[in-house]
Amino acid sequence: MQHRNWKGAAALAVVAFAGAVALTGTRADRAVAATSTAPAWTIKPGGALGFSVGNGSDSIAANFAKWGGTVNFDPDSPGNAAIHIDVDLASAVIGDSFKDQLLQGDEFFNTPATPTATYDSTSVTADPAGGFVAHGTLSLRGMSMPQDLNFKLTGSGAERHVEGHASVDRTAYGIGNGQHGNGLDNAVKVSFAFDATRQ
Repeated sequence: MQHRNWKGAAALAVVAFAGAVALTGTRADRAVAATSTAPAWTIKPGGALGFSVGNGSDSIAANFAKWGGTVNFDPDSPGNAAIHIDVDLASAVIGDSFKDQLLQGDEFFNTPATPTATYDSTSVTADPAGGFVAHGTLSLRGMSMPQDLNFKLTGSGAERHVEGHASVDRTAYGIGNGQHGNGLDNAVKVSFAFDATRQ
């Protein structure tokens, strides 16, 4: 593989999302859902999940084409939630062939060894500033660490739109700690948006 530093790359859009393809349910999905009596919601196709990270005066962004999971949630009783999300790391696309190849290598996602990231939460609280905060665990590159994410709902009844974000410390997971990570911010912004229907 040729070696180029990401720092010299042209600026990319902060987050450019393509339509996401939902992954099928897994045993982990069902296990997390079983911990909650809150209503179950189906994540509709066409949602968006991606990340962006500062790179000097530029930013680098990618979207995931394949992700999905299960959501049990009652906005009137958020403490009874259960959320499980699977992300196919190999589906991440930056839009530059060199960076896309680098992203899948051992310096970053290391997808041959750890092809999937997961997020699990059974604790959601109302945010005094509006919306909700999910307190959960992000598992990535064989490591699992506490991770909060903020989200808001719009819509009513059985049809809701969800938008949210989180800040993930890439260095805690050993992502980008080699020569190609020089100049990257430690904090990676993860953003998501999707429509959901109550089952």
